[in-house]
Amino acid sequence: MNTSAPHASSASDSLPPPAPPLAPLTLAEAADDDALLSRFLDAMAAKGLELYAEQEEAILELLAGRHVILNTPTGSGKSLVAAAAHFFALSRG
Repeated sequence: MNTSAPHASSASDSLPPPAPPLAPLTLAEAADDDALLSRFLDAMAAKGLELYAEQEEAILELLAGRHVILNTPTGSGKSLVAAAAHFFALSRG
């Protein structure tokens, strides 16, 4: 009788390796909106993500300190805009 269990396949078997972590922000980068935007876009590109026009517009408004209401269909990337808002807030302390 074979007591070993067969290898169970999981979703992680087909996932690509994670992107390397980004270097911490410097104080100068955290104070510079263009540098923050560049770092965020670099992080998204490292994950293979490209922003839609609506996402880019909303992110630029957030970076300028404006309130944003984003009303787009499911799957259009609203969560990525929320992640950008968190990134900017955490970067600025």
